[in-house]
Amino acid sequence: MGYFTEPTANDTRGIFEFFNYVNVVEGGLFFPVMLLVIWTITFIGTKQFTTSRAWTIASFLCAFISVPLAIANLIAPRYMYLCFILLAVGILWLKMEN
Repeated sequence: MGYFTEPTANDTRGIFEFFNYVNVVEGGLFFPVMLLVIWTITFIGTKQFTTSRAWTIASFLCAFISVPLAIANLIAPRYMYLCFILLAVGILWLKMEN
């Protein structure tokens, strides 16, 4: 008997079932952390633009990715709403700069 739960044949039947299993084992934090990692990489990668534009691009990408994840019930809706709030902050920041 190990420390972690072992997947059954039903848990690895398809890609959705596998991701759902991973998310359940991690306590529902796998995909929110992945969104944070994607946001950070995108923000740093687009840092060649202004900071407000990099923020908005990274937030838009995470908001775009979070919608299908929330529909598939792989993330809680509050993480999707957080992505849209970050996007709104970025858009306001862009408007205030110009």
